[in-house]
Amino acid sequence: MKDNHLKDRFLSVCKNKIHRQGIDSILRWLEDTDFYTAPASTRFHGNYEQGLVEHSLNVYDALIQLAALHPTYKISDESIAITALFHDLCKANFYMESTRNVKDESTGTWHKKPFYKIDDRLPLGHGEKSVIILLKHMALTDDEIYAIRWHMSGFDCAVKGGDFGCSKAYETCPLAVLLHMADMTASYLMEDRIG
Repeated sequence: MKDNHLKDRFLSVCKNKIHRQGIDSILRWLEDTDFYTAPASTRFHGNYEQGLVEHSLNVYDALIQLAALHPTYKISDESIAITALFHDLCKANFYMESTRNVKDESTGTWHKKPFYKIDDRLPLGHGEKSVIILLKHMALTDDEIYAIRWHMSGFDCAVKGGDFGCSKAYETCPLAVLLHMADMTASYLMEDRIG
């Protein structure tokens, strides 16, 4: 059941913290996607309706706290909001509702169970896909690009393949490190998973 308070809070943060040209454009784009109702994953964290918008807000809250612990880096409220709220744009229109047959062990009967599966219609990667989508609507600083691109850290396919770009970004961009930490905090410490 859809609850609008998450969407309302997301839009409120955007309105109050992001003043960059293009914010209206990206918000219009989001309205044409399932961003506000989509899950955050298929089986890990937030694998339920509105999990993606909830996750984005949790990352925002965690990033605010982490940035406050490291005030010498002087990360703007706008950069915190942009990177946290839009780091997973790649997941809009990415999941599809489906069902699978599961056996009830106590009765031995089979029944259909709903689940989300991946239906990637824009196969550009993960962090890089979010950056590409966002750049179609607004300009980003280099630090914002690094942070969104590398927020998956060791879970990123490029890193698993031996790419050292993530390490270089983390050496030069504290925001990238902090966004990754905020993403992990939200995913593993703040959010539920169903099933």
